[in-house]
Amino acid sequence: MSAEGLSQAKKIVIVGGGAVGLEVARQLTERGERVRVVDDREAVVEKARAQGFSAERISFQNDEELKRIGIGGEVDVLFALLDDDASNVFLVISARAMAPELPIVSISGVRDTIERLHAAGATKVIDPYRISGYKIYERMHRPLIAETLEHTVFGKVNLDIAEIHVREGCFLHGKYLDELSLEERYNLIVLGVVDRELGDHLIFATDPRRHRMDDGDVLVVIGPEEAFRKFHAQLNAVEQ
Repeated sequence: MSAEGLSQAKKIVIVGGGAVGLEVARQLTERGERVRVVDDREAVVEKARAQGFSAERISFQNDEELKRIGIGGEVDVLFALLDDDASNVFLVISARAMAPELPIVSISGVRDTIERLHAAGATKVIDPYRISGYKIYERMHRPLIAETLEHTVFGKVNLDIAEIHVREGCFLHGKYLDELSLEERYNLIVLGVVDRELGDHLIFATDPRRHRMDDGDVLVVIGPEEAFRKFHAQLNAVEQ
C-alpha cells in the first residue's frame, strides 16, 4: 500500500472479538482500514490473532486502558460490539466522555437498549435483526457491501439494509415483486428476494423473472431509517 493510502486509512478499534466483531474487522481490513480488535478474554484475543488481526487484551472498564489504545487520541472510529448490551452501554458512556467527537458504532436488537445506546452517545446503533448480519452480505456483490458499509458506518448517508419477512395476511402477501412500488411509496429500494419456491438463495431484483410474495419469502431492501419506520408502522398495522 502506498504512503498516501496509509495516510488516508482510518484507525479503527473494535471492542469485542466475537463473531460480529471479527466479521466487521475482516470487512474493514479488506477495505484497507487500520483495525485493532480488543477484548477482555484471552482466548478471544488469541482467536483474533490467529485470523491475522492486530488484537490485544484490555479491561474496557478501565479508562486508562481505553486511552492507551487511542480513545480520545488517534482512533478515528470505535465499534462497541460486546456480547452484552449493558457492557456496550457502559463502554459507550466511557468513550464518549473521553472523546466527544468520536464516531461510535454499537449493536443491539432490543429497542430499549438501542435508545439507551443513543442516549449514552453512540453515533450509530446497528440492529442485527434488520441488517441480518452476514448471511445476506455473503450473498451480495462485494463492491455493493463496501459502499453500503461506507455509507452506514461512517455516516455519509443514513442508510440501512433490512430483511422484510413476508407473512400471510400482510399487504405484501400475494403481490408480485414488480407490483410493490416500495421506492415510490416508502423510499425503499428492493435489492432482492429470497423466493422459497426457488430455494434459500438471494435473487437480485434485476432478475427478469416475476416473483410472487408468499408466506416465508424474504425481501432485502435498502433505505433511510425514517423510511423503515414508516414501512414497519403500516406493515404492523395491517398484520394486527
